[in-house]
Order: sequence, then structure tokens, then C-alpha cells
Amino acid sequence: MTKYIIAILVFIALLAGLLLYIGDDITLQLTSTAEKGALAFAPLELTWQMVILLATGLFLAVIGLWSFFLWLWRLPRRVKSGVGLRRRNAALDAMEDALIAGAEGDVSKSRKKAEKARNLISSTDLGRIISAQAAEACGDREEAVAQYTAMLDSDKTRVTGQRGLAQNMLATGDLPGAITQAQTAYAANKNARWAFDTLFKAQVADHRWDEALETLTTGEGRKHIDKDNARRRKAVLLTAEADKLHDDARNGAALQTVNKALSVAADFAPAVALAAKLFRLDGQGKKAASVIEKAWATDPHPALALAYQDVFEGESDKVRAKKIAALIKANANHRESILLGVEENLRSGDAVAAWSALSPLANGDNPTARVCLLAAQAEAKLNNDADSRLWMQRAATASREPDWSDLDPSGESFDYTPQDWRRLVFSYGDTGELIHPRAEKQAAQRLPGLAELQDGKERDVIEEIEPVSNAPSKQPDDPGIPDDDSDDLAGRLDNLLDKN
Repeated sequence: MTKYIIAILVFIALLAGLLLYIGDDITLQLTSTAEKGALAFAPLELTWQMVILLATGLFLAVIGLWSFFLWLWRLPRRVKSGVGLRRRNAALDAMEDALIAGAEGDVSKSRKKAEKARNLISSTDLGRIISAQAAEACGDREEAVAQYTAMLDSDKTRVTGQRGLAQNMLATGDLPGAITQAQTAYAANKNARWAFDTLFKAQVADHRWDEALETLTTGEGRKHIDKDNARRRKAVLLTAEADKLHDDARNGAALQTVNKALSVAADFAPAVALAAKLFRLDGQGKKAASVIEKAWATDPHPALALAYQDVFEGESDKVRAKKIAALIKANANHRESILLGVEENLRSGDAVAAWSALSPLANGDNPTARVCLLAAQAEAKLNNDADSRLWMQRAATASREPDWSDLDPSGESFDYTPQDWRRLVFSYGDTGELIHPRAEKQAAQRLPGLAELQDGKERDVIEEIEPVSNAPSKQPDDPGIPDDDSDDLAGRLDNLLDKN
């Protein structure tokens, strides 16, 4: 606005200067040669100042008339625009109210405001999106699915409808429907990251290991997942498929599949244990031992020690001890190797060497039940009965050992159900952590090492420790905290020891 005022003032100043420069002495005379008619007039004499003023006024009048007629020309459009603006503002208010009502969980108000927004917006596609979002916000899945289904009829909103339907179907357990919607969208748009995530989750939830593996390979190629995460997920999927084939007595195909898993992640303990079992069933003991040794050198796992002993079942104690010693040497400083060495020393009767290796762990902060029981064995073999009883008491209330150190040697190392495999895809695939369903369920689990106590004096003290019913659930790698009623449990165990 300021620049227009300045321009007008400059124009007036220039005009005044021009008028002063010309003065009023010089005149302009207009005459007509017509003798009669409208064009006949007496000579007209005007000063040049007056001529300039008249010309300026005429010019300004023309501009004013042009602006007036232009304003009249644009008036209907402006009126319509004003009405549209008010309608647009009302639509925005209705959209806002619909989303707020949805967030508050007011289904009735959310639907009413969404309907109002659809009527005011005069855009079917946008109205459906607002209605679907408002319905989802208040948990009205039926309305949301209806709106997403209607979006499939429009090219603009087809992908939005597919996404909404796929996610709602996945949440409600309609896995085939979710797979169909996500698969169609992912095939049409290679950049649809949501389609990859939804499709993969639905296929895994439906235990379609092969299809999920294919989707994972495609997603990795399109950079929708980190390479390390993809590698670990592939290992789980291949092992799950191999486990399924093994359950169907198709050991040959299972062995080929689990070997693919090992080529992706050679230290994935469930794959290693399954491969060793299949090799052993196929009469290939050396290969069974080899896959365990390779994994142990990278990442020792207590279940692999049990599987390794199964490989040499039936061999002489000398051969078995030699193989175990070689396995320990492959990763001598790892905690599992130290504990495995302690167990071997106790088995051979060398309690001094066992206690020497175990003492740093036993005397550390919060030793686990497994360490306490091994310490009790060592003290018993050293004829320190009082110390052995103390370690037994500590074992009763100490935290359980993480992972699979408490597995029954005669059972499956990784007895996963399809639901467990499904969880493992994301647990191990995204974080590298193995799940332990038995520990999570607090199922009865054997604490190792009790059978080797001296002369069997304390063998019957604890064969199995049942979890306290009101104890909080512990994660597989949670060292745990002794419960408040640990003194009572320790007292009962002490009474048993005294009776013995």
C-alpha cells in the first residue's frame, strides 16, 4: 500500500512542477471551420496549464471507469469465492471436530461431523479419507473398513484404501485378506514401504515361511530393510521351514533347507542344533560335529553343548572328553566354555580344577542357580558338606540361568511351535535375541548338575525346582532378583538337607 501512495505523491509533484514550468502566459486556441452544426463553435482559448489538467483528469476518469466496469465483471466470481471460502472454513471445522471426536472415542459425534465434512468439502475422495481416519481414531473398525473399501473405486485413493484395509485385516486376524491387499499394492509400487512391512508380517503370522522369505528378498533388494536384519530374518525363516519339513519326516529336504540357513547365519543356534541332529540321523557324525564347532567358535550356546554331546553318544569317555576339550578350546574365554569345562572336571572327578575355574563366577555379584549348583557339586566332592549346603540354599533362591542351560538333555534343544518361530523372526531378526518360551511360561525346568553330587548324598534334595506361582515373569536374559519369600524356601530346603 505504501508504494502506491508514494507513486501518487511523486506523480502529483511532477505534475505541479510541469505546471509551474509552463506558466499561464502561453495559451492554446481552438477554432472550427464549420459554419453550422454541432461542430461549429466560437474560438476557444485555453492556457496550457488548463489543457494539462484537463488531459490528466480525462486520463484518470478513463482509468476509474475501467476499474469500475472490471469490478462489476468480477463481482459474481468474488461473491462465489466468498461463499466457497466460508464453506471451506466450515468444512475444515467439521474435519477438525470429526478427528477430535474420534480421538475422544465419541463414535456418534465422529460419524456426524465426518458426514458434515463430506457434504461441505464437495470432494468424495477427501471426505472418505477424513471419515476413515475419524473412524479409526475412535476404534470404529466397521466404518473404517467401509470407507477404505469405497476408496478402491477411485484411482486417487486406491492405494490408500489398500493400505487401510490391509492394516485393519492384519489387526483383526484376516491374514489372507491382508496379504492380498498388501501384495497388490507392493507389486504396483516398489517404493511402498508400508506394503512390504504389512505383507511380511501377515505372511509370517500365517506361517507362510517360503512366501515371507521371497518377500524379504524383494524388500532387501528395494532397500526396505537393513541387510543385517534381513540376514537374521532369513536364517529364522529357513530354519522354521526346515523344522516343519523335519516334523513331516522329510529329513532330506529339511537338511538342505537348514544348510541354507547356516550359509546365511552360521552361528544361529537353532539352525546349528537342527542341522547337527539331521546330520546325525543321516549318519554324518563328522558334519554334525563340524557345524557345532564352527558356531561355538563364534557364539557359544548352552544348547549346542548338549547337541555336541549327543553327537558322541555311545563313544568312550576318553573320546568324548577329548572332543569336549577341543570344543572348549575353540572359544576358551567365553563363559559357556568355562562352565562346560567345570562340568567336565566334575564329571571326571577333578573337583580342584572345577572349583578353580568356577570361583571367579561363583564369587562374583549375584551368581545364578546354575553356578551355585556347580559350586555345591564341587564343594561336595571336596567333602565340604557345610559349604555345599550353603550353595544349595543359594541355588534355590538365585536367579535362573539365561537361555537354555536348564534344558532337559533328553529333550529338544529348541522345541519351538509355529507361534514361537513367528515371534523369533522379529526377536532374533531385529535384535539378535533368542526367545525362551519355557522360561517365559515358567514351566518346570531341570537345574543341571545335581546328579553328580558326591555319593548321591544330596541327589534327592532337589530334582526339580518349580517356579513360585506369584513370581514375576522373567525374560530369557534377565538375571532376576530373589523374591521376598526366598527365606521361607531356603528354610524348607535347609530342613530337607538336615534330614538327609
